[in-house]
Amino acid sequence: MNEYDGLNLAELLDRMHDVVEPDPVSMLPQTDGWWVLLAWGLLLITLGTVRLVARYRRNRYRREALAELHGIVKTRHPDGAAAIAGLVKRTAVTVFPRTEVAALYGESWAAFLKTTGRNDPEIDAAAPAIARAAYAPGVEMDTIARGAERWIRRHRV
Repeated sequence: MNEYDGLNLAELLDRMHDVVEPDPVSMLPQTDGWWVLLAWGLLLITLGTVRLVARYRRNRYRREALAELHGIVKTRHPDGAAAIAGLVKRTAVTVFPRTEVAALYGESWAAFLKTTGRNDPEIDAAAPAIARAAYAPGVEMDTIARGAERWIRRHRV
């Protein structure tokens, strides 16, 4: 016979003890390797963020040039082609050495646009028209707007 024989349910319940819960599991790493891994992860995230911010700041001139280009196209200015050609030239002078870019015109300017435009077919097709647009009034704005936009977005420095 054991000590529980003859006891009713209420008496048995009174003899029960509370459930003992285990200690909560710590969320902190327990070994040094995890701390090192955490430090490396934070370092990589920090370096990645710094690079993204630096790239964003470096490309400010592109964003400003694209905004101005869209403004020119949107207003349908009569001298829009010449304005776009001037914008492309100003953008190039902003990032390339002035001595290398400022004196270019005509075929040499078109060749420069093709070379720095990563040999994009759309830029290659529009480059001669962009080179003529600053000096020849007969160039259509629509023919050079897309090529100018592609060059501003894709050119290599």
